[in-house]
Parts: sequence; structure tokens; C-alpha cells
Amino acid sequence: MSTAPGQTEDTLASYNRKRDFTQTAEPKGRVTSGGGHRFVVQKHAARRLHYDFRLELDGVLLSWAVARGPSLDPADKRLAVRTEDHPVAYADFEGTIPQGNYGAGTVMLWDRGTWSPDGDPHEAIKNGRLRFTLHGERMRGAWLLIRMKGSKRENWLLRKLEDDEANRDSDLTQSHTSSITTGRSLEQIAAGERTSTRRSSNLAASRPMPLEHRAEPPIPVSLRDDKPADEVRAEHAQPVVQATKRARARAAERAMISHGVRITSPDRQPYPQAKVSKRDLVAYYEQVSVVMLPHISGRPLTLIRCPRGVDARCFVQQHAAPGFPEAVRTVSITEASGETQNHIYVEDLAGILACVQIGALEFHGWGARAGALEVPDRLVLDLDPDPAVAFGAVVDAALFIRDRLLEDGLSSWPMLSGGKGVHVIVPLTGATWPAVSAYAKQLAQAMEKQAPERFTAEMAKTDRSGRIFIDYLRNQRGATAVMPYSTRAKASASIAMPLDWDRLGQTTSAQAYTVHDVLEKGLPEVAEQASAPQRLPRSSPGGE
Repeated sequence: MSTAPGQTEDTLASYNRKRDFTQTAEPKGRVTSGGGHRFVVQKHAARRLHYDFRLELDGVLLSWAVARGPSLDPADKRLAVRTEDHPVAYADFEGTIPQGNYGAGTVMLWDRGTWSPDGDPHEAIKNGRLRFTLHGERMRGAWLLIRMKGSKRENWLLRKLEDDEANRDSDLTQSHTSSITTGRSLEQIAAGERTSTRRSSNLAASRPMPLEHRAEPPIPVSLRDDKPADEVRAEHAQPVVQATKRARARAAERAMISHGVRITSPDRQPYPQAKVSKRDLVAYYEQVSVVMLPHISGRPLTLIRCPRGVDARCFVQQHAAPGFPEAVRTVSITEASGETQNHIYVEDLAGILACVQIGALEFHGWGARAGALEVPDRLVLDLDPDPAVAFGAVVDAALFIRDRLLEDGLSSWPMLSGGKGVHVIVPLTGATWPAVSAYAKQLAQAMEKQAPERFTAEMAKTDRSGRIFIDYLRNQRGATAVMPYSTRAKASASIAMPLDWDRLGQTTSAQAYTVHDVLEKGLPEVAEQASAPQRLPRSSPGGE
């Protein structure tokens, strides 16, 4: 993705290689001459909805995919993933890319105009900090693209800079849902409906059009010749409004497909306060699956399901039920009662997404895998503080336990629970359930004995006043703990986030990371969590 002056056709080689122009109406990639400074934003309902932000430079359109679209609030930093350069002719493309083709889905011209770089844009892009001014119909004023460090892909952040065009009270993408040129919705474009009449604009100095000039629904042909346009529109305004409402309702219920899993009602918000939709959850788990699967794959699970969202009734499920998605696997387990039940587990991203589809907002897993149920491979100590305990004290307690484990030759890593506390996790090998359970209990009791003013090993709420309960009970056969990177059923859409010890010391809340944080900024750069498994010491904690 060269940005140097004097582009050649090789600049668009990646664009051309990805497309079959006998099947798609997208323009062929040709570098244009001249020094134009067009910009365009295309709303793209592909595998997941996003907004393609494009700036013309040196005869091509530099392109970024912005997952949640631009925001006028300077506090919002939107993840913008750099994609292949596009031809300038793409700035006029609106239509549907057929299924089976790269980028399959519907493309809407959402905004367009011109842009003015602040300084040399080539040097700015090279340095990863491009500041510019937009002159569009929806996006105007000063903006900034800044490249994120340390990411495998070329990830940038797009944000509005503070000026007269900034607006903290308006949701730009929700306020504008139709094409800037044809007035059509995504659904109308996909259905191939006719273009609505719209006057042309002066792009160099375009401003939002008065309502009387904005695109209006097309007039039925059978009525156009008999009556004045205004009279026809007045007669048909109500049916059009009703049809629009029905179309939007259908769109809200329309399914999306991700990794073979059908996700219905993708725009429904399980987290209304945090404005996190099912589509956002799909995007989140797609992003974290590479690091999450090594932790969750194969573990019998308990799901917290909230089919109507976090504000409605939620319930717990660990057994398979009729109608469960095929991507969710089952394993037969004989429980302590002697009864055999089919428990659920996942082994890939499709399994995770299938659980999201049925309303799962939390994943809790066993300390062993389905293929070795009697061999626990981790120990978990859940530090559960009394509400009066400051989070800093919980961090200090985790560090204290880390050092105590090191005395027994055990390395550990921390995880924000996404709720109130911190988990300290020890990878194990060659362990048994009785040994892990006994060691965890003895360690918790030793901590209470050493610092009774700070710790309790008793589960009763009355024993926790002003102290931290060291929950060792998660280390019994059949017990579960929240999985790393799982979302939590909290209003903030918080995440159970693994960290390293240094970053834990800089954290001020167990809910410090949310779905939107990861979608916009990526995962925190932390040390590798899959440390080598260790054997439990033969002597009991505390030397007893």
C-alpha cells in the first residue's frame, strides 16, 4: 500500500487480484492522473457492517475499514483497519457485490466531498499520524488518523478533533442512514429499487441540504402523469412511511452469517446501556478468538444466557437441550449424584458464536477438558472483595498471593474478572482433583491465618466484612470459573481480561475493559498467558 508520489498500476494489484470483474460491477483498478483530493465514505454491509473511509492521494483512494463508523465526539476513537488501495472510480460505486465474491454485500455512498491534509500527507502517513480537514455533507472539520503500534495488521484510530463541527450529543451513523446521492437505504439498494431524485451538490463546499431538497421516495409511475408531484407525494406519504417502518423492522430481524453460524437480529442490543449489539459481540469474539480458544476449547461450560438482554431475566445452563446449535458440542459426564448428563462445550469460533446467537453473555468453564475430565489443568483463586474494599487492595492481595505461590515454585498470571475482583490462575500438569482442591483450600486458609484482617477463606457473607474472600471452591470437579476474554452480564459490557502483573498494578477496576474498548483499541499488549504447566508441590501451603 504505497503512498509515495507517482503511483503505478502495481499500487492497485491487490485490489484487482481480489476481484472477478465478470461477476462484480465494481470498477477495475486503474491509477488516475492529476492531484485530486476527493474523499468518500461507503457504508458496507459485508460479513459484518462497517464504513469504508477513503482519501484520494496520488491517483488512488487510500482506504480504511471503520467498524462502527465515524463519530463527531472527539472522545470517541474508532478502530480503522487499513485495507488495499482502491481506484478513484470507486468513489462513485453504489450497489451490491454478489455472494461468493470478495467483500460480498451491499455498498452505500454514505458521504463524500473533499479533504485537505495538514502538511505533507506522504510524510504524515509514513509517520503514522495524519491530520486533515474534511469538506463533506456529513463529515466536516478537523480529523485525525493515528496508527496503532504493535498490531499485526495496520490498525489505525480515527477520531474527530475539537472544533466547531464537533458534536457530543449526536450519533452520526444513526442520524444518517440513507445514501448521500440516491436517498436509498441499504435494503432498497439490495433490492435494486430505483434511484430517488436528488439535486447535485458543489462538493468542494457542500453543506447539509435543506429538508426540502433531500431525496424523497420515488413516485409510482402510474400516478406521475396525472397529478403534480407535490400532490402525489402528499397522498402517498403515509403508505411510504409505513413501508419504510416495515422495511426497517425486517432489516432489524434479518440474519447475518459469520463462520457458518446464522445470527438473527444482529442489531438487537443485549447491552442497551453500553450500546453493544449482537453484531458487536460477533465482531468482538471474531477479534479475540485466537487468544480465547486456547483457554476455552474443550472445557465443559456453564453459560449465563440473557436472551432478552442484560436488563431482563437471565438463567444458567450447562446441559445440552433440544434445538441447541450444531456448532455447540456435547460430552457425557457422570455427575456427583451418579446421574449422567450431556454437558456442552465449544471447540472453535463457530461454537462461541452459536452460543452468542442463543443469548449467552458469559462463558464459565471447568478446570479440565472434555477429553481428560479427571485431569485438572489449572488452579483458580478468585479474590472476591467485600464492597467496602478498594480495588487497589484487591490488586495488592493478588500480588501477595503471587509471591506466596512462587515460594512453592508455582508461577501464575492474573485476570480481571470483569465483575468485582481478580482471578489468580496457575497452569498445571499431572494433577488430580483431590490434590488441586486440597492445595487451593490449604493455601486460602494459610493466607487467612497469615493476614486475618485482609483475607477470609469462609464463604459466608457475614465473614467478609472489610475483607477479601479467597474463593478456592472453583477447584473441585464440576465447579467452573469465568473464561478468559468472556463477556460479563454487566451493564458496561465488561470483559474477563487476562493481564500481566505489571499492567494489573496500573489498573483501577475489575471492569476496566469493555467490548467497545477492544473493538476500538484492540487488546492490551500483555505478556503471553499460556505459561508452561507446573506440578503441585508435595508439601501443603504454610508448611503444615
